Amino acid sequence: MPAIKVILKVYLPDGRQVKVDSKTSDTAERVQEVALITLNVSRELMEYFSLFITHKDAKGVFSVVKRVAPFEIPFITIWNINNDSFQIDIRKWYMTPSTDAMLMGCPGAVDLLYAQAVQELEMNWSRPTEQQTNLLKQLIKTDNKVKFLELMQQVEHYSYQKLDPAATDNLDANTMVTVSVGNNELYCSFQTSNQKSEIISLHIGKITGWHVMLHQPEKTIDQQIFKFGYMNGEVLKWITIWTNQAFLLSTWLKKILSEEPVTCTKENLEIQDSRTSTSIYTRKQKKMSLRKRIPPFPT
Repeated sequence: MPAIKVILKVYLPDGRQVKVDSKTSDTAERVQEVALITLNVSRELMEYFSLFITHKDAKGVFSVVKRVAPFEIPFITIWNINNDSFQIDIRKWYMTPSTDAMLMGCPGAVDLLYAQAVQELEMNWSRPTEQQTNLLKQLIKTDNKVKFLELMQQVEHYSYQKLDPAATDNLDANTMVTVSVGNNELYCSFQTSNQKSEIISLHIGKITGWHVMLHQPEKTIDQQIFKFGYMNGEVLKWITIWTNQAFLLSTWLKKILSEEPVTCTKENLEIQDSRTSTSIYTRKQKKMSLRKRIPPFPT
């Protein structure tokens, strides 16, 4: 099928859009490059951003659905979804907040970081104190983007990515969990139907492994499952989360690992995809081939 010229709309976190002249065969890498050039982002900084599929429900609740890999074709991805509540967004693609400093010299990059930081602040993804909130509001009024981003570095959960509430098997059968991930941490807030709650905050190095599966409870329904293990004292504990953002969560965790200073103790975390029974992520350091074995999943 011959490629056709199209105009793809790429959205910024604040709702602005960039119209990209492209072809139906253009990859995400190409579409992203054109969009960032239009936004005056230096070519040297393009690796710090990526395209994502995002969604807003009828109540306006925002969700990140998936990262569009560089080799994917965004036109086909969004066409297959065929729903106006989904769109292509450009967002930052790193999990370490201090990386912001590397982009401060580029006004186009600062504009993008600021737009995303304000959006996540308004959605309560980040958790400033009352004093920080007042200062941040003042900086928004004066449009002082650099000072705003500098202050955000001190805000709890700044740059964390938050998932939609999901069902889990922790505590009891009716528990819901909200997961946030960022700054080398997996943060899980559990809430049961009888208001019992629990917070589990794990450094990435404390996670022994994770597992993503695709389950079909019905022929017309695909359900993603995310399982992760960690050491609770001397006991290995596994937690299951039923969320259609499972692959996205895995992508974010792998990104955290890729940004960490490489050490022998974390080097060989292996994540497996149960659909293929093959490794989908193995971290190696300087040609070393050590591998950390993941204990078998409970049946």
